[in-house]
Amino acid sequence: MLQKFHKSAEPPEVGKAREYIPATCVTAAVFAKLAKHLAILASFTILGESTGRIAVGRLAIFILVVLAALLHTIGRSLHLRVRKQIATTGNLP
Repeated sequence: MLQKFHKSAEPPEVGKAREYIPATCVTAAVFAKLAKHLAILASFTILGESTGRIAVGRLAIFILVVLAALLHTIGRSLHLRVRKQIATTGNLP
């Protein structure tokens, strides 16, 4: 993709699945994995606070949960976008 872009001096065509699917797949997977890790961290933070081992405010736990939910939503929507592109074009990169 970059070689074609540099040689022809024209931007890649918008809407082609081959140019967007790999990056979108990787980004969706990273966001999903990061969301799971943040959810686990929030769970451990809640457990640590309830036992009295760590002192974390409710706002910090709330922010962790919101970030996990936001990243999960973004990752899931990217994953669904990839599936839709594959279904409409019928090919994989």
